[in-house]
Amino acid sequence: MSDILRLLLIGTLIAALMLLGWWLLVASEGVYLGRWMVILLYDRFAKRYDNIKHYHREYEEMYIAKPVMDAIAPQTNPLVLDVATGTGRVPLALARYEGFEGHIIGADLSRKMLHQAAENIYPYECATFIWCPAETLPFPDNTFDVITCLEALEFMTNPAAVVTEMVRVLRPGGLLLTSQRVNTKLMPGKTWTSSQLQDVLKSSGIVEAKAQIWQVDYRKVWGRKAGTSSVVGVQSLDKIFRCPKCDEFMRLANDQWLCKKCNQKVSIGNDGVIELYPLY
Repeated sequence: MSDILRLLLIGTLIAALMLLGWWLLVASEGVYLGRWMVILLYDRFAKRYDNIKHYHREYEEMYIAKPVMDAIAPQTNPLVLDVATGTGRVPLALARYEGFEGHIIGADLSRKMLHQAAENIYPYECATFIWCPAETLPFPDNTFDVITCLEALEFMTNPAAVVTEMVRVLRPGGLLLTSQRVNTKLMPGKTWTSSQLQDVLKSSGIVEAKAQIWQVDYRKVWGRKAGTSSVVGVQSLDKIFRCPKCDEFMRLANDQWLCKKCNQKVSIGNDGVIELYPLY
């Protein structure tokens, strides 16, 4: 083999490995390498994430907060759960929206993204952030008026289980806002077609599911949990926060959350994030 051909082969191999690395770590955000890699990457880029995504707060209010509040009008004080909250995109949009009088709980598995969310939401006091997985949420059935989960399902280990869990804690008649990735070329096997998503939502108890054009890569998908119920409104956390070990309600004491039944303790970070994940 000539030296030139050998160099060409080596160059091609290096280029292929670089392309594979870009796909695994950047384009698909580590999802094919497992949950641990997704968390690691989000932790690594938490401080730069908002700049990478080019979020514009005015657009977030216009295309997320306003449609949510319009959909639940005349209620102005919803109890909201934002699953895979990241840097607090949805909580901040709602907090900034004029007339919002509710409270948002943001849940995520990336601790550093939650730290950034806590920084982003300041000085608003209408949000609580919890470090916990989306598949087993620490709340009773029928707890929330609104649940959101944007640009996240395709990065979940078991997205169908996440949808089922979100619907479990959504009250009957409550609003679900999620998203469907439509640019799927770089994520084979990790995204749902429209019919697949509709089937998952229907089997989980969501009715009136409708897709809406939103971004180049995503559609917004709206739906409501079957049935009707009274609005929940703002609740103190000790009325809805349950221990993941025994399902007993947690109580706040001495700057930590305690379960009197099984004696589990949950720390609160200096940034205010409830660090529940170590109990799972």
